[in-house]
Amino acid sequence: MVRSTGRLRSSLSMILNVGRIALLVILGSIITLQAPLAQDDARAGSYGDFEQRLQRIVNGLRADTAAAPPMKLADRMNELRVPGVSIAVVHGGIVEARGFGYASIGGPPVTPETLFQAASISKPVTAVAALALVQAAKLDLDGDVNLSLKSWKLPANSFTDQSKVTLRRLLNHSAGITVPYFPGYPAGAPIPSLGDVLNGASLLCRGLTRLQRSAHDRSALCGSANTAPVIVDHEPGTRFEYSSGAYTVVQQLLIDVTGTPFPTLLEDLVLKPFGMTHSSFLQPLPKNDTPMAATPYRATGEPVPGGPHIYPELAAAGLWTTPTDVAHFALGVVRAWTGRDASVLSQATAIQMLTPGLGNYGLGPIVLGVAPHRRILHAGVNDGFVSLMTMFENGDGAVIMTNGDQGGELANEIMRGIAVEFDWPDGQPKATLTSGPPAVARH
Repeated sequence: MVRSTGRLRSSLSMILNVGRIALLVILGSIITLQAPLAQDDARAGSYGDFEQRLQRIVNGLRADTAAAPPMKLADRMNELRVPGVSIAVVHGGIVEARGFGYASIGGPPVTPETLFQAASISKPVTAVAALALVQAAKLDLDGDVNLSLKSWKLPANSFTDQSKVTLRRLLNHSAGITVPYFPGYPAGAPIPSLGDVLNGASLLCRGLTRLQRSAHDRSALCGSANTAPVIVDHEPGTRFEYSSGAYTVVQQLLIDVTGTPFPTLLEDLVLKPFGMTHSSFLQPLPKNDTPMAATPYRATGEPVPGGPHIYPELAAAGLWTTPTDVAHFALGVVRAWTGRDASVLSQATAIQMLTPGLGNYGLGPIVLGVAPHRRILHAGVNDGFVSLMTMFENGDGAVIMTNGDQGGELANEIMRGIAVEFDWPDGQPKATLTSGPPAVARH
């Protein structure tokens, strides 16, 4: 699947290392899944041909070597305790989507309309909104962001005296910003404001969380944030360091510049224009949408207590969506990149977005390959959700979303099968990642 496996592993290792990815084999009872196939088409295409190809994929999953025996999707879901998987495959710009397993054990099956938390796939979606504002001359890509931030500013220090934090550096993770990931807030926990998240909690206060002090006691002493302050801890522009805190600064920046709530702004600038009709940045998910949402599950097979975590860090981790919607988004981005669609981003803006900086990271997604086989990719991990997106410049790609903590390994195997079936460049098993989930970024 990947032309330069070594470069991919190198560029993704930093992202993989920011999150706790479960690699242990959990012993005990196995939940039996029937993995029903949803019959809905996301978009009309060659139905029979796609069904045949999909069945070959799900009945012949393989590990990272060609010699590995084929595995069935339902068996792998049982082994990894991943109750549900939603898959969108894009071939020639046509999106086909199917669901397997269950949105909630004992509940409804996964369909193409089942909602999942996209986690860090929120980042490239946010990046498009920011670049649309740059394109409209409402933001400066290379100016000091503190000149545009109004309700909160990055604390100045010796590092910001040397080089300024810019929107470009925030988007490509080279701004020197702290806080690699956000754990979210479980049911019943106080939800901090965006300002509280940016100001963060002291080391002492975070220690109270580890000591399992009550949420009320901790909030009274420290405020409700459960992560460190977002600050600059090394000179901006000198190295790639994955930072969800950087995208939280972008969230505040977009709100300050436009005066518009972030979910509304993203709906207007990105979700509606790209046809993402089942997507929202509202956190928590509105009650009328919760019946469509998947339940997240831990690696043990137990549901996340209280249901999905809430992420006020919307730009970094807050998107609820479907693989079909993410596929439409990725298609829109690569079409702008190749000059086929300038309805949201001009080709010039898209080229800036998808020019790799440090760590093979563009302004939003990872960018790999050389023409005519360039592609964008990103992935994400929220508590109980793992997702993976990749799209080639010719309009071939896939999006996989799961509701289990071990969904990364499964997504890797499915993506490998899609790559082989649809003859992606270097799509043979030997060329894919060999350990752990692929391209997984914990919000």
